[in-house]
Amino acid sequence: MDSILFSGGVQRRVSSKNWHSEIIAGGYRAVIFDCDGTLVDSSETHFKSFQAAVRAQGYDLNRRWYAHRTGLDRQSLLSAFSADVSGPFDVHLATRQSIDAFISTATEVSPIVATVELVQTIGQSHPLAVGTNAEVEVATASLQAINLLGYFDLVVSVSDDLPAKPAPDIFTRAIQKLGFPAAKTLVIEDSAEGVRAAVAAGSDVFQVIHC
Repeated sequence: MDSILFSGGVQRRVSSKNWHSEIIAGGYRAVIFDCDGTLVDSSETHFKSFQAAVRAQGYDLNRRWYAHRTGLDRQSLLSAFSADVSGPFDVHLATRQSIDAFISTATEVSPIVATVELVQTIGQSHPLAVGTNAEVEVATASLQAINLLGYFDLVVSVSDDLPAKPAPDIFTRAIQKLGFPAAKTLVIEDSAEGVRAAVAAGSDVFQVIHC
């Protein structure tokens, strides 16, 4: 798996086989991982959970429409859906139902091997956190499903009353809790929104590239 390292305004391609050596050479003291699309492949499980929630209100979810908005947090995505339909749509109800639907099927997610192997490699030497636009119960269910939750010191999410990425607040909070300067805290992400959030928080970031 390839990635792009964003560091000091410069971008360069880095293979996943070199992630560990880059972390050591860069002097990073802590690492923050995004969850969906970075640690777990959960795209289909999320789609089905959103689909179930909108169908409960008599609507259908177009897969292409959804695919263009997968970087959004749940509230923003469902609010966008509400704005695009002609009839009434209860965003709050759909939010709760989609969360419940995801948690009930979280065992369907699968690990992203390269990032999971990195977690297992550096878990004993570096404090680790998850910073995610997902709700804490959703992220926790995903990490438990792939037996990875125990590697992380904390999970910071929109459940902490923080604005979603691309705002930097989720990463800023995680950096503060891990206790190292932002410049010494590496972020690993997959979305453009997450990369912007990490850079705004003052951290270098690996953006995972899915082939």
